[in-house]
Amino acid sequence: MACCVAVLIKENLIYLRRSTEELKFLFLIHASIDILDDKVNQLTKPGGDRDAKDFYLGLLYPVEEYKIYGYVSPTRVKFILIFEHSTSISLKDADIKLLFQRLHQAYIDCISNPFYEPVTQLKSKRFEQVVSSLMVQTDSMASSCR
Repeated sequence: MACCVAVLIKENLIYLRRSTEELKFLFLIHASIDILDDKVNQLTKPGGDRDAKDFYLGLLYPVEEYKIYGYVSPTRVKFILIFEHSTSISLKDADIKLLFQRLHQAYIDCISNPFYEPVTQLKSKRFEQVVSSLMVQTDSMASSCR
């Protein structure tokens, strides 16, 4: 099950949803920002081996009972998903990439609203619905793969 979904612009957290109110998730998100930035810098430097449009970064790092995955949009908006180890074992990389693409599309739809103020907290019912479906969907995907 996805335990946490975070959206950041630079180092500003503009959206956070957690399955529990643990401070551990905030620590994991902030610790993963440096790793995310390092991977993006490696991809964008001249002679990089990946397409500049493909910013799915995959597994950033595993810790204790969680695995942290990252995705960066072409405009450098950072998306972080945190999964429990038991769920992430059964999820494939392609499944997680699709989850990030759905999250990114929901973000685009949210900020396309003319009344949205840039770099403020995301407050959209539609975005919340997509995040809710991602958190439930990953749980059902994991149970169907067992």
